[in-house]
Amino acid sequence: MNRKEELQRLHRQSLEANGHGNPQRALRDGVPPSRRRGGGWLLIVALLVAAGVGGWFARKPVMEWLGRPADSPVPSAGAPSVGEKLAKDGAVKVSPAQIKSYITPSDAEMEQLYRYVVTAPFVAENLQYSERLKGIPFVYIATNDVVNAAAGRRFVKKGDEKGIAFHTVFFGGAARYARLVGLAAALQEAGHKDMLKKFIAAMPRSFCSRCAEDDCIAFISANGLAPAIVDEKIRQKAVSYSSGTIVSVLAHECGHHSLGHLLAFREKKNLEIDRNEEREADSFASSVISASPFGEYIFAGTLFWHYAMAMQSDADSDLASNHPLSRERFENFVRSNSEKAAAMGITLTK
Repeated sequence: MNRKEELQRLHRQSLEANGHGNPQRALRDGVPPSRRRGGGWLLIVALLVAAGVGGWFARKPVMEWLGRPADSPVPSAGAPSVGEKLAKDGAVKVSPAQIKSYITPSDAEMEQLYRYVVTAPFVAENLQYSERLKGIPFVYIATNDVVNAAAGRRFVKKGDEKGIAFHTVFFGGAARYARLVGLAAALQEAGHKDMLKKFIAAMPRSFCSRCAEDDCIAFISANGLAPAIVDEKIRQKAVSYSSGTIVSVLAHECGHHSLGHLLAFREKKNLEIDRNEEREADSFASSVISASPFGEYIFAGTLFWHYAMAMQSDADSDLASNHPLSRERFENFVRSNSEKAAAMGITLTK
């Protein structure tokens, strides 16, 4: 058994034993590359400032905008189409390599977004949070198609001493799903009416659990969306929205570490405890967003993510998950950021 297989086995065992995550999660071999600083901040600022929230978003109450009960089916696309082709469709030739360069963020991009979270004001100003996150390695596994991220731990032994090593993992499937939702949001802001709803309705439901690179490329190509990838203005906005989403997901996982959720050991899984810890991590992420100088922008990207998950979620899977229901998380996120939501004209109906 090589080093990579051993790390994967240890990671699966620790997650299963502690009730965090699922057995599909795996660690890439070794420790991630050293943290890159300096010029990276210029790129992250450029990504986050590239687009404003925009005034197009949902002037209706959120639950009316959501438009369906959490357990009702999402229409599948018989013939792939989002209902509205781009004006440039057919006039611009876009290669699969160009789509790939957009749909899967690079290691450097993900490292910069992670550094943004662990140095965010809400974390830096709390000694306990900053100490618990200090030195925890970040691993981005772009080749793993699972739409997930994990705060994990594994047992290590050095000589006669035993200890616990913590890590934060982000899978490529989650990054690609964020990029798809970001593209839909950018197209809607550019004037394509109801693009977010049409886009999500056309996406296979399976995309919210597994999002493979080849499938994403095929979906974008078949729906006439490829020209948007090479439109610099739309692409920049799409990358910015998806970066905001990824920041929020990373903040959630850092919340598990900061709040000490992985310090407790339970012999058996407890669904209610697990869900309460997920709610606490969601609240932690909301606090990171609220204290961020780019909070309004990250809020918008995260709202798109929760909206897409609520639209595509399967009720039976939701009930069996150790996470709260997708619709509950959507509503909680709006409540936790009520001022930002109100500024965008978003309210919750009773």
